[in-house]
Amino acid sequence: PMRTFVRNREDYLNVMMILKGRGDHVPETCPTCPPDKEPTTPVFRCMDCFQGPLSCQDCCIEQHVAHPLHRIQVCDRFSFFLKGHSDKSDCSRPIRGPSKFIVVHTNGVHRIRLNYCGCHLSISSSTSLQRQKWEQLMRCRWFPATHAHPRTTFTFQFLEQFHIMNLSGKINLYDYYKAIEKLTDNTGGKIPVCSIR
Repeated sequence: PMRTFVRNREDYLNVMMILKGRGDHVPETCPTCPPDKEPTTPVFRCMDCFQGPLSCQDCCIEQHVAHPLHRIQVCDRFSFFLKGHSDKSDCSRPIRGPSKFIVVHTNGVHRIRLNYCGCHLSISSSTSLQRQKWEQLMRCRWFPATHAHPRTTFTFQFLEQFHIMNLSGKINLYDYYKAIEKLTDNTGGKIPVCSIR
């Protein structure tokens, strides 16, 4: 496992750097504005929304009326961001993922069904090849537990929160994960499966 990480660390770092900014293929105007509104430059993004596209201030406020705890960032003209189905459309060539995929997040452990993107939107601009599964997951801010055939991921928020709690309160990963498990279901029951694309 560590050898795999060391061998692929440059690729991991490249994806993490893309996520720090605006990425590739950024729309000129806000994709969520109504057609009758004058086009506006999208410069806002939500760190908590799943693959949330860049949007203008008005659209961002409207999308987050019911989500006051989400973290909003403003991007400047020198940054870069995310490529993929940021418009939340379904992929025309989905690749079926594991039927019981595990996502560990700050609010619990989730079992989901997911599809990877297999269409032209998942072609890397640097290599002209289909993005690998681990890379598609990392671009969603999900860190895969394994490189080759991921079946479990940890959200970046989960990892960031553990890091701070470890530094501040010396909590170990085992205890932190057990607390998240109990937050999910404290009865010991199985986690229901939901679908996501």
